[in-house]
Amino acid sequence: MTNTVEQDTKTLKNEVTCEKGMVVYRLLAPIDDREGERLDTEGRAFLDRKEADRVIIDIRRSSYFSSAARKRWTNFLQNPEIVKTAIFGGNTFVRTLATFVIGAAQRKNIKFFATENEALEWLHAPEEQ
Repeated sequence: MTNTVEQDTKTLKNEVTCEKGMVVYRLLAPIDDREGERLDTEGRAFLDRKEADRVIIDIRRSSYFSSAARKRWTNFLQNPEIVKTAIFGGNTFVRTLATFVIGAAQRKNIKFFATENEALEWLHAPEEQ
Protein backbone atom coordinates (compact mmCIF):
# COMPACT_ATOMS: atom_id res chain seq x y z
CA MET A 1 0.00 0.00 0.00
CA THR A 2 1.30 3.45 -0.95
CA ASN A 3 1.82 5.99 1.78
CA THR A 4 -0.89 8.70 1.75
CA VAL A 5 1.71 11.48 1.87
CA GLU A 6 3.44 10.02 -1.21
CA GLN A 7 0.12 9.82 -3.04
CA ASP A 8 -0.69 13.43 -2.18
CA THR A 9 2.66 14.69 -3.48
CA LYS A 10 2.24 12.83 -6.74
CA THR A 11 -1.27 14.18 -7.33
CA LEU A 12 -0.62 17.81 -6.36
CA LYS A 13 -0.81 20.20 -9.27
CA ASN A 14 0.27 23.82 -9.51
CA GLU A 15 -2.66 26.20 -9.81
CA VAL A 16 -3.09 29.38 -11.83
CA THR A 17 -6.27 31.40 -11.42
CA CYS A 18 -7.44 34.97 -11.77
CA GLU A 19 -9.08 36.43 -8.68
CA LYS A 20 -10.03 40.06 -8.03
CA GLY A 21 -7.70 41.44 -10.69
CA MET A 22 -4.76 39.24 -9.67
CA VAL A 23 -3.03 36.31 -11.30
CA VAL A 24 -2.82 33.82 -8.43
CA TYR A 25 -0.16 31.12 -8.51
CA ARG A 26 -0.27 28.35 -5.93
CA LEU A 27 2.90 26.33 -6.47
CA LEU A 28 2.30 22.89 -5.03
CA ALA A 29 4.47 20.65 -7.22
CA PRO A 30 7.94 20.79 -8.82
CA ILE A 31 8.22 23.00 -11.91
CA ASP A 32 10.09 21.49 -14.82
CA ASP A 33 10.40 23.08 -18.27
CA ARG A 34 7.00 21.90 -19.47
CA GLU A 35 5.21 22.99 -16.30
CA GLY A 36 7.00 26.34 -16.43
CA GLU A 37 5.66 26.86 -19.95
CA ARG A 38 2.11 26.00 -18.85
CA LEU A 39 2.22 28.37 -15.88
CA ASP A 40 3.67 31.15 -18.02
CA THR A 41 1.09 30.73 -20.79
CA GLU A 42 -1.88 30.65 -18.44
CA GLY A 43 -0.68 33.65 -16.41
CA ARG A 44 0.06 35.73 -19.52
CA ALA A 45 -3.41 35.03 -20.87
CA PHE A 46 -4.98 36.80 -17.86
CA LEU A 47 -2.64 39.77 -18.34
CA ASP A 48 -3.22 39.93 -22.10
CA ARG A 49 -7.00 39.96 -21.60
CA LYS A 50 -6.57 42.77 -19.05
CA GLU A 51 -8.23 40.62 -16.38
CA ALA A 52 -5.34 41.19 -13.98
CA ASP A 53 -2.53 43.67 -13.32
CA ARG A 54 -1.15 42.20 -10.09
CA VAL A 55 0.42 38.83 -9.31
CA ILE A 56 0.56 36.83 -6.10
CA ILE A 57 2.74 33.73 -5.86
CA ASP A 58 2.37 31.21 -3.05
CA ILE A 59 5.64 29.28 -2.70
CA ARG A 60 4.88 27.69 0.70
CA ARG A 61 4.95 24.16 -0.79
CA SER A 62 7.25 24.83 -3.72
CA SER A 63 10.36 22.68 -3.93
CA TYR A 64 11.97 22.83 -7.38
CA PHE A 65 12.27 25.10 -10.44
CA SER A 66 14.22 23.98 -13.49
CA SER A 67 16.64 26.45 -15.08
CA ALA A 68 14.27 26.94 -18.04
CA ALA A 69 11.36 27.53 -15.65
CA ARG A 70 13.37 30.21 -13.80
CA LYS A 71 14.08 31.96 -17.12
CA ARG A 72 10.35 31.89 -17.96
CA TRP A 73 9.51 33.39 -14.53
CA THR A 74 12.04 36.16 -15.13
CA ASN A 75 10.46 37.03 -18.48
CA PHE A 76 6.96 36.79 -17.04
CA LEU A 77 7.77 39.15 -14.17
CA GLN A 78 9.13 41.71 -16.64
CA ASN A 79 5.70 42.02 -18.28
CA PRO A 80 4.81 45.75 -18.32
CA GLU A 81 1.15 44.90 -17.58
CA ILE A 82 2.14 43.83 -14.06
CA VAL A 83 1.81 46.66 -11.54
CA LYS A 84 2.92 44.65 -8.47
CA THR A 85 4.03 41.12 -7.65
CA ALA A 86 3.92 39.65 -4.14
CA ILE A 87 5.60 36.36 -3.24
CA PHE A 88 4.97 34.69 0.09
CA GLY A 89 6.08 31.63 2.03
CA GLY A 90 8.76 29.21 0.96
CA ASN A 91 11.77 27.55 2.48
CA THR A 92 15.23 29.11 2.34
CA PHE A 93 16.23 27.24 -0.83
CA VAL A 94 13.14 28.25 -2.83
CA ARG A 95 13.29 31.84 -1.56
CA THR A 96 16.93 32.00 -2.69
CA LEU A 97 15.98 30.79 -6.18
CA ALA A 98 13.15 33.34 -6.25
CA THR A 99 15.59 36.09 -5.21
CA PHE A 100 17.73 35.34 -8.27
CA VAL A 101 14.65 35.48 -10.51
CA ILE A 102 13.60 38.81 -8.98
CA GLY A 103 17.10 40.23 -9.46
CA ALA A 104 17.15 39.13 -13.08
CA ALA A 105 13.69 40.64 -13.68
CA GLN A 106 15.08 44.05 -12.60
CA ARG A 107 11.73 45.32 -11.35
CA LYS A 108 11.17 47.27 -8.14
CA ASN A 109 7.53 46.23 -7.85
CA ILE A 110 8.24 42.70 -6.55
CA LYS A 111 8.33 41.96 -2.83
CA PHE A 112 8.56 38.99 -0.47
CA PHE A 113 6.16 38.51 2.44
CA ALA A 114 5.93 36.00 5.27
CA THR A 115 2.15 35.57 4.99
CA GLU A 116 -0.56 35.71 2.38
CA ASN A 117 -2.40 38.43 4.33
CA GLU A 118 0.66 40.72 4.29
CA ALA A 119 1.08 40.10 0.56
CA LEU A 120 -2.56 40.88 -0.18
CA GLU A 121 -2.49 44.02 1.93
CA TRP A 122 0.47 45.37 -0.06
CA LEU A 123 -1.03 44.35 -3.41
CA HIS A 124 -4.26 46.24 -2.65
CA ALA A 125 -2.57 49.32 -1.17
CA PRO A 126 -2.67 52.48 -3.33
CA GLU A 127 0.27 53.02 -5.64
CA GLU A 128 3.14 55.11 -4.28
CA GLN A 129 3.79 58.22 -6.33
